[in-house]
Amino acid sequence: KINDLLSTTQAPQQHYENLHIGRKKLFSPVTLSNTDFASHWLAVEYKHKSFEQTSIVLFTSKGERVRSKSEVIIADTLNRLGIPYRYEFPIRLKNYTVHSDFYCLNLCTRQEFAWEHFGMMDDGEYVQRVMEKQNIYAKNNWIVGKNLIFTMETRECPLNSKVIEKIALTCLC
Repeated sequence: KINDLLSTTQAPQQHYENLHIGRKKLFSPVTLSNTDFASHWLAVEYKHKSFEQTSIVLFTSKGERVRSKSEVIIADTLNRLGIPYRYEFPIRLKNYTVHSDFYCLNLCTRQEFAWEHFGMMDDGEYVQRVMEKQNIYAKNNWIVGKNLIFTMETRECPLNSKVIEKIALTCLC
């Protein structure tokens, strides 16, 4: 009977979200709503890497500058799906700081994920740097599938927007 009741009862947070705005003012929720949590999370100030004057100028649908067309696709997908992210947010590791392409928040679990996109996997020197970066992440307990997302592409196998959406929905929703 208890299991039946629990399966038909809304979670307290969802019940609060469904209240009229006037009734919400009568309550002080113990936890922040997803909207408030995301707003606080996004309000963190940080500096992303600077752009060189000669670098290509690309913007997302939100108007933020990114480094590649693939990053435009990823950013626009995250934005469309309502997944909060920070572009090139500095992550402090042991004796090292990385700027992941996207630092994302799963609102359901409130877990943070770093998302790295590697777009030149047909360049041997670039692949070497990717492997070094992957090892740095792993040594600091950032593991693909747990709290880290890697996507890759080559000229012959470009980024697939459907795959990006599936990854975002699987890991971040």
